[in-house]
Parts: sequence; C-alpha cells; structure tokens
Amino acid sequence: MDVIEANVELEAALLDYAIECCDSGIEMYQRAIVDPKEYLASLVARKSADCAELPEGWLPSTTYYCVEHGRVLGAIRVRAGTNDWVENVIGHIGYETRPSARGKGVAKFLLAWVVKNAIESRAIVTCNVANLASRRVIESCGGEFLGEFDGGSEGRVRRYAFYRN
Repeated sequence: MDVIEANVELEAALLDYAIECCDSGIEMYQRAIVDPKEYLASLVARKSADCAELPEGWLPSTTYYCVEHGRVLGAIRVRAGTNDWVENVIGHIGYETRPSARGKGVAKFLLAWVVKNAIESRAIVTCNVANLASRRVIESCGGEFLGEFDGGSEGRVRRYAFYRN
C-alpha cells in the first residue's frame, strides 16, 4: 500500500472508489462521481487558506489516498489550524475506508502514516461512540483518550489526541 496526496492523476481510481463509497451511503463522494477530475482539483485547492471553495468556518485540508495496484482503498484528510468544531467534533484528521477493503488494515495504515508524516505537533481525531472499528484503529495507533463530547448533529463522539515528537 502506498499513500498518495490528492492530485488530478488519480481521476480513474477515484471514480471507482467514489461509486463504491456512495453506494454504501458515504454521500460526500457524489460530486466525485459527476466529475472526478474537478473534485480532485478542488481538494488540491483546499490546501490553501485563500481557497474560495472553503465554506465559512472550514479549515484548509490536505487529502491523502491509500492506493494499492492502482485502486484507492481509503482516504484521510488532515485539517490545518483549529477551531472549536475541529477540536471537539470532527477532529483534525478524518478518514474512511472503501467498504470492500474494511477490516484489512487500511485505516490503521493511513492513520499511522499521517501521524508520522503529516502532523506538525498535535492533532485531534474523533469517532462516534458507536463506531467501535474506528475506536480500535485510533487506539491501536496510540491515540490518547481525552473524553467524550456531544457533537449535536454528529452525535456523541470520543476525542483522542496524537502528538508528534
């Protein structure tokens, strides 16, 4: 498995990933199905705080994909900066795994890679209290449990911190 930063050359692999994710209820990939190249270009642009595409209150982010044999197996986003929503509800790091690749170590591989290579000092990661698989991933990568928080529409979440030495 390799980690590749989002770029327009991932267009074909992303389309296949987006279709499977949407079919399983991960709605955020609808736009990628319509135009995967434009979607990837928007992810690249979101690295900048000056990006006009960032909705108000959103932070710049970098997206990475786990790719194996030309197939996207998972994605992880690293948000730069902080605000209350990130600190308490969605975290600095968010990820998902292709449904057909779940349980095969993809999320753990991505999270461990990001902690080692993409965070500068500290990052919050959260998961819904009912998401035991994500909880196991975070804890197996060394996340320090900080407590739970009522995230409103996001539900109750467990908060963890990672620190880069």
